[in-house]
Amino acid sequence: MEHTFTSGMIWEPLYRLEVEAHPVEIALFRSQPVRRLKFLHHFGASALFSPMNHSRFEHTVGVWALMAYFFPDQLPLRLAALLHDIGHLPFSHAVESTLGFDHHERTGQLIARGEVADILLEHGLQPEMIVNILQEASPLTNKTTQMGLDHLDSFLRDTYHAGRYLIAPHELIRKLVMRGHYIEADQDAAYALVHAVVEDHRIFLKPEFLAMDALLAKAITHHCEAHPGARALIPALTDNELIQELLHSEHTASREIMNVLMYEPHRIQIASEPIPGSIQVNIRKLYTKQPLISGKPASAVDSACQVKLDELDDLSATYFFTI
Repeated sequence: MEHTFTSGMIWEPLYRLEVEAHPVEIALFRSQPVRRLKFLHHFGASALFSPMNHSRFEHTVGVWALMAYFFPDQLPLRLAALLHDIGHLPFSHAVESTLGFDHHERTGQLIARGEVADILLEHGLQPEMIVNILQEASPLTNKTTQMGLDHLDSFLRDTYHAGRYLIAPHELIRKLVMRGHYIEADQDAAYALVHAVVEDHRIFLKPEFLAMDALLAKAITHHCEAHPGARALIPALTDNELIQELLHSEHTASREIMNVLMYEPHRIQIASEPIPGSIQVNIRKLYTKQPLISGKPASAVDSACQVKLDELDDLSATYFFTI
């Protein structure tokens, strides 16, 4: 159950997969850029007040195990899955958008040089090959509405931890196959996947969850005003290191907001109309991913899948947050 990678066999508990790792994968799992993901919450700042406190490291091991399960002999794809999230900032998207960073670009930079590049080169692999995979459509991810393995793990892992799944992840993945870059399922499994997509959105788009990220972003903005050099240093921090930075910030508002997020989240005010000093958040981006059924989008084959996906339309909203 532990992930110190002292042997060549790695157990992934969510999917109940035991995967034999290549030596280069063991070396990468032990590297600082990958180990750092253990200390980044996959669910952002809402992990500070919810049961959704799994890390980006668990997500990474999950995506890698799925890639090894479906594509056991394609080492470059396995390495892309292993490294795909190393560029994430602390608390992920809230901090990323606030500071104006792109975690995809940062991931590419961390693969192209430094410890990760040294490990790849030592094993006769070119870092550029992995970067190219991450920039193209692949079984890991794509820009269509079809589901790849990165989103698959997020939807299944999140809804599992929330207790809002229809089929246990370890059973569900054994009902899936890959058709090229995309996941294919029978009707029952496809509906379970679409259900996971919608339910995951219901969780991370709850106004209480959005408020945590929005207020954290405001605290970071104030902190960077008081500490001009902070913007360059924050991307490499872990979540706990960022918390300490904000709790000891020279900007009073940063300290106050961080204290509320950690110790008094009940003080957060949520409204549908502007409040003096409030932060406006518009829900626009939805991950409308779905599997295939017999080579066609699930919603085109099964009306129940279409009805379920239509529920995402009801989640668009505008909120205003303050403390």
